[in-house]
Amino acid sequence: MNSPGVHTVAAAAAVVVLVRLLTRRPAARPPRERPHPAPVTLAVVASLMAGAVACSGGAERRTAGSPTAGMSGTAGQRWGACPAADAGTGGGPPVRRDPRQQCTTVRVPLDYRAPGGRRLTIEVSRIRSGAPRPNSLMTGQGGPGSSGLDLPSQDVSALPARVTRTTDLYGLDYRGIGHSDPLHCGIARSDRTTATGISYPAADGSIDANVAWARRVARACTQHAGSALPFFNTVNIARDINRIRIALGLRTLSYTGTSYGTFVGQVYASLYPATSGRVLLDSVVPPGGVKATIQNKGRGVEDAFGGFARWVAARDSAYHLGGSAPDVRRTVLSTVRQLNGTPLPLMTGKSLTGNLLLEAEESLLEQQGYFPGLAELLGAAHAGSIPADLTSKLQFDSVFPDNFFSAQDAIVCNDSVWPKDVAGYRRAVTHSNAQFPLTAGSPASIWPCAFWPMAGSDHPPKPVARGPHNILMAQNTQDPSTPLSEARRTLRAFGGRAAMVTVEATGHGVAMAKGCPADAVADFLLSEAPARSRHCPAAR
Repeated sequence: MNSPGVHTVAAAAAVVVLVRLLTRRPAARPPRERPHPAPVTLAVVASLMAGAVACSGGAERRTAGSPTAGMSGTAGQRWGACPAADAGTGGGPPVRRDPRQQCTTVRVPLDYRAPGGRRLTIEVSRIRSGAPRPNSLMTGQGGPGSSGLDLPSQDVSALPARVTRTTDLYGLDYRGIGHSDPLHCGIARSDRTTATGISYPAADGSIDANVAWARRVARACTQHAGSALPFFNTVNIARDINRIRIALGLRTLSYTGTSYGTFVGQVYASLYPATSGRVLLDSVVPPGGVKATIQNKGRGVEDAFGGFARWVAARDSAYHLGGSAPDVRRTVLSTVRQLNGTPLPLMTGKSLTGNLLLEAEESLLEQQGYFPGLAELLGAAHAGSIPADLTSKLQFDSVFPDNFFSAQDAIVCNDSVWPKDVAGYRRAVTHSNAQFPLTAGSPASIWPCAFWPMAGSDHPPKPVARGPHNILMAQNTQDPSTPLSEARRTLRAFGGRAAMVTVEATGHGVAMAKGCPADAVADFLLSEAPARSRHCPAAR
């Protein structure tokens, strides 16, 4: 991890696209022990990636006598082979599916206020533990926009072993995503690239191109998504999970999610406090959901950059970015200013501006395992020459599937009310850039939501503080996508129902397969005692 040079990137990092918000739950863990999304995390940027992020799980007892034998699942559900695994909505490589994973479908109303009307088919997966009286856990994807069907195959190794020995893991594609009646807006290919995913301003600070992009995406959804568009939202996703619980014949169905998946968990626990079992939220979105998370991204990147700056300063002989954290910050910001004034030509024929460099940096701060690749990229940009093999990894023109962008924008825009005033966004970007220059004002920039054609059918409820003490949050102290300060807002909003495990670590997604976090998670999931807060020191 400490070796410099292009060979570090070639050997340890793969070029992938992270979800364009903060949040997508990644497909595998970093080498240090890894889904998501992120996370939250969560936006699309080209990144040099040495793995992916940790995910989590929750557990609760099935009712005694629930049928589990053979290919016919609980409560008459029939289980069989899952749909073919592919890059699907996430744009990344297929997940290595556990051979034990099975799938079924559950029918749900498009509109829960009209249960006799149009219905959707939700694809559901599971991996059975083989325990005689297993616990039950639903895993929720980050993003939103990516498939979650193979999360059980990821989480079977990401969770503490003493949890997975007695826990049946469930997953699903959220409504409108993947194999669950996918939503398609017919967004133009050029508007679905990695470079358009995060709404960074142009090198001169203008957001004119962002405004035009947002109009085009909203217009495409208006023209092609149809009257069903308002019903793709977080409230209905939470209702779908409860409908799955009923279809499976479970008295309670516990839940875990990372990044955006934590917002699904917050809504699920608020709507169904008596049947939501144990709720484990990893890398926690604030009560305002994805909109609030996007707008607080500047704070998160600042937090995580501090850890990176200290790391790279200790290796200044290798990367030449500065011998102290303040020196590293000054070097990066001066490089950004220089490239915004005079973009650096790349061997691909494209040019690297300072703001494109910040887009890549934002993604590479997601995990400490990515730091060598980030340091190499920043060092090369500062030196004014990007080597050919490093240039080839900056795939800003990679294209995401239409379903990914369509579903993500539908959920994000339907969940919240967004300002319509374009001039207001311009002022907000200028203010954000002055406050958090490492994100160049992008957290305040415009989204298709500013031109969204109709209101969502349901806005998420505020966290419900009355109910069982059944929520545990797990949070790294330096998370670029879901800052600790915002996770604490969610903790306060749930009152006595929730507790938090804080982990001294940099990155999006808590590594909870072993050590202190694993003990805290397993103790919570495998008991009915109230959640308990604790602090985990940095791993050695």
